[in-house]
Amino acid sequence: MLKFMRKIPGGLLLIPMLISALVNTFAPGFLGQFGGLTEALLTAKGTGYVVGLVCFCSAAMLDLKSLGKVLKKQGVLLLVKILLCLGLAALFMTIFGMPGINAGIFSISALGFTVAICSLNPSIYLAMVSEYGSEEDKGAFGLAGLLCVPAFPVFVFSVIRGSSFDWMPILAVLIPILLGLLIGNLDRDLGKMFSGMVGPLTPFMGWSFGASINLIDAVRDGGVGGVVLSIIFYVLMVPVIFVVEKYILKESGISTLGISSIAGLSISIPSIIAFSAPELAAYASVATAQIAFGVVITSIITPLFTQYYAKKQGLVKPKVTEVKN
Repeated sequence: MLKFMRKIPGGLLLIPMLISALVNTFAPGFLGQFGGLTEALLTAKGTGYVVGLVCFCSAAMLDLKSLGKVLKKQGVLLLVKILLCLGLAALFMTIFGMPGINAGIFSISALGFTVAICSLNPSIYLAMVSEYGSEEDKGAFGLAGLLCVPAFPVFVFSVIRGSSFDWMPILAVLIPILLGLLIGNLDRDLGKMFSGMVGPLTPFMGWSFGASINLIDAVRDGGVGGVVLSIIFYVLMVPVIFVVEKYILKESGISTLGISSIAGLSISIPSIIAFSAPELAAYASVATAQIAFGVVITSIITPLFTQYYAKKQGLVKPKVTEVKN
């Protein structure tokens, strides 16, 4: 099974995510009814813990001496993404208003557009850079996690609409990262031990993300709008960030492709924003379905394209074979 999963780009993440999504689609609430440890491990309720643990472990592998290199690369890329999100969200709302684009068979509201372009799936990023990137790329998982939380699109929406913003969710993400960075650098043996946990935790992270996806609802309600939203996501976000990484920073381009997918956590964000701004409730359900479909689409396309690109660029790492005595 492990060999099969490794043959698929991002398979350690995607296959558990697909199985979990199938369980949630055809038997929603089944695993949650047991409560206790089963509910914590096998439903979406465990997502925060797993992501927090991976943030901690990935930060523990990062040597402070290489932190500058990580900030120079991933820090710059994420800053470019933040600026793009702010600019594009403001432009979309200025041109189309809150109702957004309404083209008959599909409609994309400002809510759905903003949440989609702000999204970043750190688990896909980790899977891609683990296969085709460097150790510094893997250590930047925590930075990528900063843009995964609902606080980021809420921040963008708040800035564009001129409303207040709660910084506590950002701090909540930073604490595990800083703790892992501190422990890993105070004791390199501990850092090495924790960093080795990132790979084994990846399938659990995939499972927890899939537990929030209903495939039938995503296809039925997201439909054409979800496809269009995914295309918009790729067209607006990938080229600019890729140019910055490849031609300005003179890096491989793998990090850009790794951060170019919509996260499962984003499915809940339209409802979170609508809860604090009731006037947006009318757009939340459609936006949620479109983003759910976008999660499915980008979770498949991004790993496949990244694998194709890595092969063309000669970035595929040689397989390590075990020698039996």
